Amino acid sequence: MAAPATTAEQDRSSILDLLARFVHCLDRRDFDGYASLFTEDCRLSLPHATHHGRAGLAAFVAADLGGHAETHHSTSDHLVRLDGDTAVVRSQMRAVHLRTQGDPTDWWAVGGRYEHVLRRGPDGWLIRAVTVTPVWLAEGP
Repeated sequence: MAAPATTAEQDRSSILDLLARFVHCLDRRDFDGYASLFTEDCRLSLPHATHHGRAGLAAFVAADLGGHAETHHSTSDHLVRLDGDTAVVRSQMRAVHLRTQGDPTDWWAVGGRYEHVLRRGPDGWLIRAVTVTPVWLAEGP
């Protein structure tokens, strides 16, 4: 039986929920949950590295963020462009990385843009590609 048709507003809501899970998984260090949000053939493009495929994605992200005591990622200003079973979302991002547990002054941050390419499958929307484009960097005193 085919899945029921969805409206653009239902798709947009599902996509925004997916992107909220994207940052929540990062900050909760749920790297397996993070990887489950991606298609098998995904691509994650960071300024310093790129990873292809869901296989190994959790370990890749854990190696990238696992050395920080805490992280805080947020996104805003989501522009969602739907085209059938694909979508592109451009958003603003800010990520704060705490170096030392218990010292909120020992941090570095990056702000910039995310571009997410999404694909709808039988189980809903998944992330096909993410590109992170930094605009600024800062750090605590």
